[in-house]
Amino acid sequence: MIESQTLTFSIGGVSVRLASVDPTLRLEAKGHLARFLATHASPQIHVRAAWGAIRATSGGQLFDSGSLWRMYRQGSGCVLDFRSPIFGEIPYKQALFNSSFTAGEIRLHAEYFDRDQPVFPLEPPLDELLFVNYLATGHGADVHACGLIDSDGRGHLFLGQSGAGKTTMARQWEKAGGVEILSDDRIILRIEDRVLWMYGTPWHGEARAASPARVPVAQLFFIAKGPRNEAVSLRPATAVARLMATSFMPFHNAGALGYTLAFFERTAQLAPIRELRFVPDVRVVDFVRRLGQ
Repeated sequence: MIESQTLTFSIGGVSVRLASVDPTLRLEAKGHLARFLATHASPQIHVRAAWGAIRATSGGQLFDSGSLWRMYRQGSGCVLDFRSPIFGEIPYKQALFNSSFTAGEIRLHAEYFDRDQPVFPLEPPLDELLFVNYLATGHGADVHACGLIDSDGRGHLFLGQSGAGKTTMARQWEKAGGVEILSDDRIILRIEDRVLWMYGTPWHGEARAASPARVPVAQLFFIAKGPRNEAVSLRPATAVARLMATSFMPFHNAGALGYTLAFFERTAQLAPIRELRFVPDVRVVDFVRRLGQ
């Protein structure tokens, strides 16, 4: 197939080359993803997109999100169908990937789109699903966290479920000044040469913080708001269990779950991990800084 247009972007040190194989399908990086465009990157993942008929899936169902998407087995790989009550039962988009999630094909149901407008075929949640599954094949993990680089260039990671205070934490550090917020909701973790790195992502929270930068993790905290600022070290087994609980994983894949567990066991050996209860004001910034001295 002849490629009419391409976009290359990099998230978490993983580059994706998205190619349109239809001259009438124009691509556009939307929102914060534009900050992650990487023209000269060497891609690990190749995805092609085109208008096309949505084919019925013949494999067994692997996962049902309960909302927009379902995953089915397709040979050694998988198919993701995306539906919306706005359009009815026919999927508005279908994505096919190989078992390593390094190659894929996206079909867009043309009747549901304005073909005069550019589109981003990997729009959320498909881009997130692609990275979660690719990372779980041996490349890292995606966690529910706020990550930042302080004015001294040190990386602090704050993990927690919705409502734990990730965006609040990001805003306190912004008030203190001199920091770069990598994301206030989703961070990618990878281990290179026994160093735990965190990467920003375009998948932000209410603070809308999204940076393509990366930094070694100096401190890692599980956070919750409390009556005073206090931190307690966690046993490795407890830390690993809580890392699993705040991560995004392909639960249908036993091999991926096994890899993620082993990854977090290594994570617990590479960075101090604490539980942090904090008062939601700027004083928590100096408190965290002192812990790292």
